[in-house]
Order: sequence, then structure tokens, then C-alpha cells
Amino acid sequence: MERSGGSVRRGLFGAPELLMPLDSSKEVYVSVIVPTYNSAKSLPLCLKGLKRQKYPYKEVLVVDNYSRDETRHIAENFGANVILHRGTQAAARNVGLAHSKGTYVLFLDSDQQLEGGVVENCVLICFECEVEAVKIPEVFVGLNFWGRCAMLWKNSMVKAWGPKGGIPRFYRRRKLLQLLAFNDTLRWWEDLELYQRLKSAGLREAWCRGHVIHYENDSLQNVLRKYTSYGQSMTFFRDSPAKAPYASTFRLTLSTIAQTLRDPGRSLSVFLGCLFLVTVKSLSAALGFLSRLK
Repeated sequence: MERSGGSVRRGLFGAPELLMPLDSSKEVYVSVIVPTYNSAKSLPLCLKGLKRQKYPYKEVLVVDNYSRDETRHIAENFGANVILHRGTQAAARNVGLAHSKGTYVLFLDSDQQLEGGVVENCVLICFECEVEAVKIPEVFVGLNFWGRCAMLWKNSMVKAWGPKGGIPRFYRRRKLLQLLAFNDTLRWWEDLELYQRLKSAGLREAWCRGHVIHYENDSLQNVLRKYTSYGQSMTFFRDSPAKAPYASTFRLTLSTIAQTLRDPGRSLSVFLGCLFLVTVKSLSAALGFLSRLK
């Protein structure tokens, strides 16, 4: 691909910002990989966001864990390629990666939606700044009470984390294949574990200008189930050369609590629910971890 001659300036967290459109004189494919399971309520927003991307060379791979709702039908109606695979989200991402044909891959969850122009901006950043991965700033939006509680916590976490936080979602495909991509036995921190390996291998990265919107719409029952499962994955780090992020997670939690206390939101009930939800998540993860200890 020839250089477009477009200029780049630094924006959010030192991110390169798009000033001129990318020259599309040569096809540079982007594969978007979306793992799903009973995602009929959230998937339409995700796929609508991808439809709005003006970058012309992209494919959407929905890797479905044999959903029992209309997930597959919705994905097919949007023109996505549906791949059936039973396993963890990490395994689904690996399956999507194996089926992808893009020079770059973008990993999205079914409850996330891209702002317009993000894909084009990520490609331009990789090209102009010679990086292999791009972080996309995340904004959380709550759709129900517990979702608003989670939104308050996670948006506070993003502020507390600052420019050193975040994990890339947009990668040069070849870089991932060199390291065998995600550990598909993990149900939590699989993206962080991969990121650690990539950083050790000298990953070059930058920030994107646009955002990914993450919709929170959960129940206490699902939180208990998910975080117990997540906690069971934490035992992996006992026998792995990967660095367990316990200390950094603890520091981030304290920083997030401080940020939440400084900016508790408009609703007292949401603020109290936020603290309760964090307690439930922490206890559930701890129980899951202890259940796997030998």
C-alpha cells in the first residue's frame, strides 16, 4: 500500500488523529471477530456500528457458541459470516483468527459498538505510525439499574487507569499468529495474558481517536455466574510464566474507589449499588479461585 501523504497529529493519550482520509488505492483487509452466545439483544447494535464504518475492506466473523436464541439469524441478516464453535470466548477469538483473511484483526464483544470512522483510523495509525496494535478508548453505558452501577465503576476505572491503561483490540494479524494468539483455557484475563506476551516480544502500539461504546445490561445472577467462572481462571497464573496481575488489579481497584468517591454520579442508589456490585464481583471471583485450589 502506498502512503497517502496524509498528516497525523497527537490527540487522546498521545493517540495519532486522522486528518486526511486513507488512500484506498490498494486493498488492506480488516477482519472483525465477534464471539457470541445468546446475544440477540445486544448484537444488532454491534453490527449496526460495523455497518456504519466507511472503510471498504472489512469482513465480519461472528463465532457463535451454539446460541439458543436468534443470534445466528441476526448475524446472517447483517451479512456476517457465522462460524459455529463450542468453547470459551478466547477459543472463539482463536477460531475467528484462523478463519480470517485480513491484514489486521479487530476483536469486539457482542455488547460493544464502534463510533464511526474507528476502523479507518486504526488502519491509518498502523500504517503511518508503524505500530502493530491500537488501543480504542472505551466508554460504558448502562441500560438497566445494575448496568448503570457497572457503568459508574468502569468509567471511573478508565479515568483512574489513564493513558497507561487499556488493552489493544486492533492488531496486525501476523503478530498474533507468531505467538499462537489467546490461551483458550482462560475465561478471564485472556486478553491481558496475550498482551503481556506481545509486550515481551516488543509490541509497538498507539491509541485510536474514536471510541468503542460498551453497553452494560446485566443481572446479579449473571454477575455471580460470570465472576465465579472468571475466578476459576485465575489459578492458571500459579503455574504460568505470565505475570499474575493481582497487585496491579488491587492498586487499580483502590484508584477506582477513590475516583468513584470523587465523582459518585447523580444517583445515590446507583452509587451504593456500584459499591455493592463490586463487592459481589470480588467475592464471586475469590470463591471461584478458591474452588480450583488444590
